[in-house]
Amino acid sequence: MQALAQGLADAGIAVRWETVRRPEALRYAPLRGGYITKLIAGYDWLEQELDVSDPVHVGHIALATCLDWLEFRELPDFRDGRPRLSAWFDGFRDRPSMRATPLSGETHD
Repeated sequence: MQALAQGLADAGIAVRWETVRRPEALRYAPLRGGYITKLIAGYDWLEQELDVSDPVHVGHIALATCLDWLEFRELPDFRDGRPRLSAWFDGFRDRPSMRATPLSGETHD
């Protein structure tokens, strides 16, 4: 789970580079599309395989913080057609630790 969260974060950062961070003349749309495909595949896998009955572990924390960042940066929507993943994330985001550390402003990614 932690490795998948890292892969999603890496793909999300790459999408941002190919969308807003890299100078426009140097952006490569097929590369951006490939990273979006990876995000969607990860989301779809999570929708099917995420065991919501597992006790909380570091993989869940990594996944929740990654999904929170992806949503904060308005990257491809993990919620679209994924009710299980969305419900899990909403429940996790209600944890005191997540509420105490909201994302805001500009970040360096």
